[in-house]
Amino acid sequence: MNQQKLSRRHFLRTTALALPLAAGCVTSTSVRRAHSRPEDFVSVREGRFRLRGKPYTYVGTNLWFGCYVSDAALPGGRARLVRELDRLQRIGATNIRLLAGSETSPLVGAITRGIIKSPREYDEELLRGLDFCLAEMAKRDMRGILFLSNYWQWSGGFAQYVRWATGENIPDPDVPKIAAGDWSAFMKMSARLYATPAANELYLAYTEHLLQRRNTINGRRYTEDPTIMTWELANEPRPGVDSEETMKDVPRFCEWVDATARFIHGRAPQQLVCTGSEGIHGSLKKPEVFIASHKTPAIDYVTVHMWLKNWGWLKDPVLGAEFEEAAIKARDHVEQHTQIATDILHKPLVLEEFGLPRDHESYDPASPTLARDEYYRRMFDQVAESCRAGRALQGANFWTWSGEGRASAKPGDSAATFTGDPFCEPQGLNSVFDTVKSTLTVIAKANEKLAALV
Repeated sequence: MNQQKLSRRHFLRTTALALPLAAGCVTSTSVRRAHSRPEDFVSVREGRFRLRGKPYTYVGTNLWFGCYVSDAALPGGRARLVRELDRLQRIGATNIRLLAGSETSPLVGAITRGIIKSPREYDEELLRGLDFCLAEMAKRDMRGILFLSNYWQWSGGFAQYVRWATGENIPDPDVPKIAAGDWSAFMKMSARLYATPAANELYLAYTEHLLQRRNTINGRRYTEDPTIMTWELANEPRPGVDSEETMKDVPRFCEWVDATARFIHGRAPQQLVCTGSEGIHGSLKKPEVFIASHKTPAIDYVTVHMWLKNWGWLKDPVLGAEFEEAAIKARDHVEQHTQIATDILHKPLVLEEFGLPRDHESYDPASPTLARDEYYRRMFDQVAESCRAGRALQGANFWTWSGEGRASAKPGDSAATFTGDPFCEPQGLNSVFDTVKSTLTVIAKANEKLAALV
């Protein structure tokens, strides 16, 4: 390597280190205090998660609103986030899936404030909220899965990037008079991200911005923070609508997955990358499409989501014959993915989204959760069985943690009104509240069972 290249590398390296310090007002002391060891990062070895030389298995949760409730301008928000993390730690739920990318969108069902305000313009206060959330998680030795965007509309998503790039309006799936109650037009626009270079460049620009960020609380660069277990390409990315016609687009989708994962790994070699896929259900319902899109070595592990009610497998969430039939389907569905991950892909598998409303779909925090508790128990047992047998299914993140949050006519207008349910859904729909002792006990016992296997 010649001296000119060496000098340029030295300049880029020292400048990259210096600029974020000035921007974030982070002291050199805090940077030294945030030193991390390689063994503190979750890794994958022989198809299993490892942490500090031991198997890493978990029952964690989804808490998409971490950066929002941690906005310093939201009265009481950061204090609430601290309390929520303490509650989760007490039940052993120390793996948390977080929203780390949202796009300001005009859609009815979308969040009104995105981290990406407009192309290459980012909301620093929400990013500082993410800093705070990650710094507090680090204090508790928690691990985070950060999803960078969304195939769906509720946080802006891929379609908004396409809108910014092309100037086209997005077919709004929550306005029947425009979309005729059909989601296919919206989904097709979301999938155009993969084939619209200008839109994908905006997505990658934000990804790069986040990867290079230095945490304003503890001084850690994001790529050097073992609290970040995984960079997730998006929430539930799909090749497109479920049709044979979409099969022609599958190679392009696989190329996008591979290229994006390699882009991230090139900048964050110590951290993991996954797609955030629903699994076969989000892969045109074809196992071969799921396998093809996860074969790349740049994807470290695979995911599956499981939605009994959304998929029409269970109409009324209550114990009984219909529940038993649906629970068997759920087990079989996860088992199919466990077999693929174990025997074909040779990668760990995480059940990273699954949930169920309270009995008879009540939104009242005081209503019973008998069906949910039994469903959770069975899914967590399936994880433990897999870990005991040395198979691929290694973890689960239930959807969703709401803790002390409660429904409001204007969700998000105060710290107390953030629940785990996106604003486009009934608040309390799949929420696990802090007062539901039976569910908290199921979660705690599941983590105790996994800890006993290590």
